[in-house]
Amino acid sequence: MSYAQQQIWLHSQLATEVPLYNEPVTIYRYGPMDPIALERAFTEIVRRHEAWRTTFGWKGNDLVQQVQPPPEHIAIPYVDVSAVSLESREEAARKIAMEDALRPFDLAAGPLYRPRLVRFAEQEHRFYLALHHIIFDGLSLYRIFLSELQVLYEAFSQNKPSPLPPLPLQYGDFALWQRGWVGEVAPVQLPYWRSKLEGAGQRDGLRTDRPRPAIQAHRGAMVTLGLDAATTAALKEVSQRLQATPFMTLLATFYVLLWARSRENDLTIGTSSAGRQRPELEGIMGYFLDTVVLRNNLAGDPSFVDVVSRCREELYGALANDAVPFAMLVKELSTGRDGSRNPFFQVMFSLEPPLSQLDPGWKFARMDIHIGSTKFDLNIELDDTPHGLEGRLIYNRDLFDRATIDRMVADWRLIVARVVADPTRRIEELSEGIEISEVPAPASEPEVVEAVPPPKPQSNGIMGSVRRLFSNKPQS
Repeated sequence: MSYAQQQIWLHSQLATEVPLYNEPVTIYRYGPMDPIALERAFTEIVRRHEAWRTTFGWKGNDLVQQVQPPPEHIAIPYVDVSAVSLESREEAARKIAMEDALRPFDLAAGPLYRPRLVRFAEQEHRFYLALHHIIFDGLSLYRIFLSELQVLYEAFSQNKPSPLPPLPLQYGDFALWQRGWVGEVAPVQLPYWRSKLEGAGQRDGLRTDRPRPAIQAHRGAMVTLGLDAATTAALKEVSQRLQATPFMTLLATFYVLLWARSRENDLTIGTSSAGRQRPELEGIMGYFLDTVVLRNNLAGDPSFVDVVSRCREELYGALANDAVPFAMLVKELSTGRDGSRNPFFQVMFSLEPPLSQLDPGWKFARMDIHIGSTKFDLNIELDDTPHGLEGRLIYNRDLFDRATIDRMVADWRLIVARVVADPTRRIEELSEGIEISEVPAPASEPEVVEAVPPPKPQSNGIMGSVRRLFSNKPQS
């Protein structure tokens, strides 16, 4: 396995009752739909990309990928809801998609995808796809899968052969290469992280509505957030003036938000590096992402310009040392497992890669279905679309009330508006009027809405596997 796969596998074993890594996506099709061509296109994608026909298990003392033979044909279940009212169609389709997304995947048996085609009308279909995160990342979906699906569907619907060239590499090639490469660079880069993360994550950078449970139950909920096209364009203009990327500027706005609501100066936020260090990997589907930790100190009432500069320096430093897998950082630098929180950071922020150009009649969405789980206190995912920034904020329901999250989103939009008006303002001024969260009272009760059952105590068999994993040194 790659290091990232190994981390996902391990976390999946520790939270078997919560589908933490099940990810639902929706592809809308407006116009004629050829279900047979869609099945052929999906089958060809799975044939081309070994990561999507891989299972995971033990081989002796090692956890390994086990690539399964290419499928001859993948049948996509078909449901027709066009005979009922529009409201009933939406409800029926969402229920079906939710059931598919909530059903656990068997990492040892596979497959780790679950497709379904729903007919809404003669000229409207939805292709729901539930995936386990161990076989894909954002670039896999946004840049590769959607592009190949369109090309292959167009070809097969006209009874033409696949126009896609063979792939030069597969994900397994990357995993083998990574094991050797990390062994060479980790001794050089670990000192950077040891210095950077000393004392990080020992306290919460954001005050919560309720005390933190001793063991995370991973119960989550989602709200949407975003900026209109005009505000997004203005924020990009600010980025250009500050010689920063939009990611750096957006990251800085969330640092200010966390500071405004907590007045904690030492703040860490997690994000993901692409993990595709070689150009040959750009067309391969699989999970290449790795987590990097960004740590900033906002003491002294810096200006927003200063915060962006610090974000830029932190990001450059992290990406220059991102060859050390996050799992290795946890093993080498954490002071011990704390079941109440993640190591080093509790807030995750990501800006998805640009979406590949979609032909007329196709639309892609990742916010239609949410399965009610979360890995972090807060997880912010943004997409840069022609209509502006669109995204979702997934929060831990054991820690936050919905009203608190709604205020937080409103506070963020207020900070962005003030930044767009004058990025030289200091963070105290940008935060004016934003209420500092109070320390939670122990007597508070969590929300009663239940989307995912809490994890059950793990059996000795799973913990035995975990001990077995960490008793073996990673191969180089």
